[in-house]
Amino acid sequence: MDDATAVALVYTVLFLLMVETVYLVMLIAPRRPTPYKLMRYEAGNPESGPAKAPLAMQYLGYVLMLVTLEPAVAIPLAVHIMFNNLQLTVITALIGGVVTVAASAYGYRYAKRIELWRVTS
Repeated sequence: MDDATAVALVYTVLFLLMVETVYLVMLIAPRRPTPYKLMRYEAGNPESGPAKAPLAMQYLGYVLMLVTLEPAVAIPLAVHIMFNNLQLTVITALIGGVVTVAASAYGYRYAKRIELWRVTS
């Protein structure tokens, strides 16, 4: 098996695992709507008072998590295309994975700190 086939196979398996995870979550998610579940939510919390702004900054942590995922996939693929070296591609993917996990952990903790976004009068 050549290097390009191995990289394509790894990305295909990862993509299939991602799709499988999404469908698995859809299968086990509760489906009975209640009035409380149908209420409008603001950043996962019941709304209270007037809206702060049209763009809620509580989503910044989640944006940080998602923005790190694209480079973690694209950079190793570009390295493989440029240098055609599987070992360098794997090292790049591992470094990208570590950076993605670190940025995602920071973004998740940041998103959970709702006190940063409370309106103080």
